[in-house]
Amino acid sequence: MDKSAGNIKEKLEGLRKSYAAQLPEKIAQIENLWTSISDGEGNAGSIRDLGSDLVRKAHTIAGSASSFGFTNVSSTARLLENEFKSILEAGACPDGDLKARINSSINTLKNSCIVPDKDIAVPNAPAYVTQSDTPSVIQDKKVIFLVDDDTDLLRSLSIQISHFGYDVRSFTGPAEMRKELENTTPLVIIMDISFPEGELAGIEMAAEIQKGRDVHLPVIFISIHDDFDTRLRAARAGGEAYYEKPVTISSLIDKLDVLTTKIIIPPYRILVVDDDAELAAHFSLLLQHAGMITEVVTDPLLVMSHLSSFNPDLVLMDMYMPECNGLELAKVIRQIDAYLSIPIVFLSAETNIDKQMNAMSMGGDDFLTKPIQSEHLISSVTIRAERMRIIRSLMDRDSLTGLLNHTKTKDQLDIAVERTRRQGGTLSFAMIDIDKFKAVNDTYGHPTGDRVIISLSRLLQQRLRKTDIVGRYGGEEFAVVLVDTDIESAMKVLDGIRDSFSQIRHLSDNKEFSTTFSCGIASFPKYIDATDINNASDKALYAAKHQGRNRVVLAE
Repeated sequence: MDKSAGNIKEKLEGLRKSYAAQLPEKIAQIENLWTSISDGEGNAGSIRDLGSDLVRKAHTIAGSASSFGFTNVSSTARLLENEFKSILEAGACPDGDLKARINSSINTLKNSCIVPDKDIAVPNAPAYVTQSDTPSVIQDKKVIFLVDDDTDLLRSLSIQISHFGYDVRSFTGPAEMRKELENTTPLVIIMDISFPEGELAGIEMAAEIQKGRDVHLPVIFISIHDDFDTRLRAARAGGEAYYEKPVTISSLIDKLDVLTTKIIIPPYRILVVDDDAELAAHFSLLLQHAGMITEVVTDPLLVMSHLSSFNPDLVLMDMYMPECNGLELAKVIRQIDAYLSIPIVFLSAETNIDKQMNAMSMGGDDFLTKPIQSEHLISSVTIRAERMRIIRSLMDRDSLTGLLNHTKTKDQLDIAVERTRRQGGTLSFAMIDIDKFKAVNDTYGHPTGDRVIISLSRLLQQRLRKTDIVGRYGGEEFAVVLVDTDIESAMKVLDGIRDSFSQIRHLSDNKEFSTTFSCGIASFPKYIDATDINNASDKALYAAKHQGRNRVVLAE
């Protein structure tokens, strides 16, 4: 057993001991309530009240006991729950046979709660950990091998790819590249198919270098050939992509980004709502073991404040709770626009399909029946939390570039300014606009204009830090929040990006062209709030346009 598995087993055992210590008292409460009914002293009203309490207590034990290894207690409590429901529906004292069955079941509960009859299994959580695999090759810069015997194309592609933050090593033939492979392992190889050594020398070399490798080395083929047979051979040799010459740089960079970027997914945030503290802690621990961040709420009346402060990706909620049950709570949550799309998953011992469907109609997204296997719980929560992330992404991001949209960018600027104010640091905000973009659309067409926009978005993402915020403000306009950055440093970074963008060659109908952008920058604390910074950078951008374009201007 590995260390993490041993650690969670110890914690689960601790929760089981705590649950086991409380179980006799919970059974005693059921016995006392049952005695009040079976003695026949109560009227129809008292039987209704006592019966409802009995059903809820038996239901709670039926749903929780199995999770802690008391499977016999769980099944017996479920039988009792059904018996108590029949009394509740009849509204009268039970007959002798029913009394005898209930008394027998209560005795079984008392005897079964002493020792658990099932071991606690540690879930197979690693399959659900929300973090990408560690790259097999760790490099300070993204090393790319570029192989082509056309020296002019080799030089041009090398320069343009390097503008996007890649360390390009150029080779005029497969043999030269093969020799360098002995010393350096690139993240990707971009290679022509035809060389003096043979029409398919590039494909043959790609197939050869994969032999004996534990990890596949991605290869992108470029070629003047566009026939099916050549493409099929390239695919069989392990080619990840195939581009016909002349190569569209934006498409090539898109593929390089996909092949070389290792994305760390932030852990899913799960709010667990259950009035049974031990059971809530049990579910919370299982989800934490799977790499998620959890917060437990045992009082349903406090859920709204936790939704606001914790900002969960999903709410895992018990259906039967005192004061406010899960159905009522789901309706309250759905009344607020901000939480209309958040997944609500009910977790309950309820087996009645009609009641489960009713719970779904009240705002639930799924219904999981207790007891539930740990792996099933983790898998179900992961799938729905991931969908929530996708929905949020679609709402917050621009569909063309994948950057934050206008509204989300402004929200992030507000947050960044307030954080910087609290910490007493600096922040710079830049507005960027592609020069004469209408002429690009009019001359080369809107699809080409879209590719220019995508190229700039990729360049900004590659050259800026992961902590910086990049958004598409609208049309050909972009916005950048550079955290912990004074205005002089921001000027240096963005002017370097401006220079690189001006050297990128865009392709349309086999014709190449280049374009530029203008930029205005303002900073905090010179401008004290997000609105002032936004207005100042916009004026600086206007000044850059007025002064001749293709420049970066600082706000006065």
